[in-house]
Amino acid sequence: MKKLFLTLAVATLLATTAFAQDAKSYRGFTDLSYTLGVGETSENFDRFTLSTTHGYQIDDMFFVGAGVSFEYVRDAAIALVPIYADVRMDIPLRSRSVKPFVDAKVGYAAGQVDGFYFAPTVGVRVPVRFVQAMNFGLGYKLQKIQDAGTNTNAITFNVGIEF
Repeated sequence: MKKLFLTLAVATLLATTAFAQDAKSYRGFTDLSYTLGVGETSENFDRFTLSTTHGYQIDDMFFVGAGVSFEYVRDAAIALVPIYADVRMDIPLRSRSVKPFVDAKVGYAAGQVDGFYFAPTVGVRVPVRFVQAMNFGLGYKLQKIQDAGTNTNAITFNVGIEF
């Protein structure tokens, strides 16, 4: 499973780097997250997530796109593949260095556990030289487990790069 996760990470980084060089309005993100389960279904539902989102920057503030992520729940040996629409707002400040952002992903997760997927995040965008920016976020994740008729709630810690 570690080899699969590493292979997906490298392939995603290579693909987003190649794609980002062509389109002026294109914007892409690759994030690595740790998700900590909270609430009734928190036991054994902590997970690592690798996600990639691609779309268009509408103006200085708004981005819309779509993405996919791979989530692996180690203790329960469950894999999830959420497919989602993403809307993001970068909050303009006088300083051009660090910008706060608000992001919301809404979609459907398939895999061993499937159902509605919702993941809002708040964070900061920090420009760096080797990529367009790094993003650091704190979020919430709701995953409805369709077959069991229950939800998993979680807090997410995100680190990502932007192209």
